[in-house]
Amino acid sequence: MSTLDSHLHLWDPRMLRYDWLRELPALNRPFLPARLAELAQSPDAAIVVQADCATQQALLEVEWINQLAKTSAIKLAGIVAWAPLETGNAVAPYLRHLRELPRVVGIRRSLQNEPLELFYHAGYRDGLLAAACEGFVLDMCVRASQLTALHDLLTWLFQRAPEAQVVLDHMGKPAIADNQWQTWQNALTALAAYPQLACKISGLPTEADWQNWQPEQLLPWIQQAITTFGPQRCLFGGDWPVVELAGGYARWKTCVTDAIAHLSCEEINAVMGDNAHRIYLTPSGGEINRTKG
Repeated sequence: MSTLDSHLHLWDPRMLRYDWLRELPALNRPFLPARLAELAQSPDAAIVVQADCATQQALLEVEWINQLAKTSAIKLAGIVAWAPLETGNAVAPYLRHLRELPRVVGIRRSLQNEPLELFYHAGYRDGLLAAACEGFVLDMCVRASQLTALHDLLTWLFQRAPEAQVVLDHMGKPAIADNQWQTWQNALTALAAYPQLACKISGLPTEADWQNWQPEQLLPWIQQAITTFGPQRCLFGGDWPVVELAGGYARWKTCVTDAIAHLSCEEINAVMGDNAHRIYLTPSGGEINRTKG
């Protein structure tokens, strides 16, 4: 089975600064395409998502990934880049510059560690709208406790840019270790009402007990997300190398393939790569229209 992984990271602390890695010594070292290619069940291709390097180095991160792509054994098919969306309409020149760079297909300004106020901040909303209207896919990385605020944000966005394509990272980061099922399920159901939103089946091992999670604990969460969004709006993501903290890539990928084994071949292929190709790599025609409001 061919795999286009919709969510992995590459970094080298010798090249760029990642302050958050200082708290995770196991990850505070280079993770490059050669190591990815050595993994059991490594993907055939991948979307590389920005890894929160120092913001002043974010464009260098894109250039660095593009250099890696020239020799990578794993096809680095697209890049989801960082952008300072909270600067509002002033972000437009930055977005236009990203549009000129190879492989940049999406934007992510992570909200998972931000206060809820940022979801409602006029500048951030204007920046998000600008990125959508520039034709970028919008990756949203939020925690389960922020999903209601995300729903409010997407309601605002889709009223102004109905054609925007948004992808929810890591299934909204459910609090699996605390078994916060019902709140997450309700919020996910509300979000799935928007057909413009897709969901990455990714990141669950690090939301569970890192060392002791079992596949049967994660299967209901995966299957709930697929039931809620449908197989045509779900994308497999390995979240490598972060997943190395909690069992590793092959164990997580096997968990996902077991969870979707009951689907048709067409649906399995959709989750494992075809949806990522359609959402990130199929040309959308560039800029999309804003609606007034």
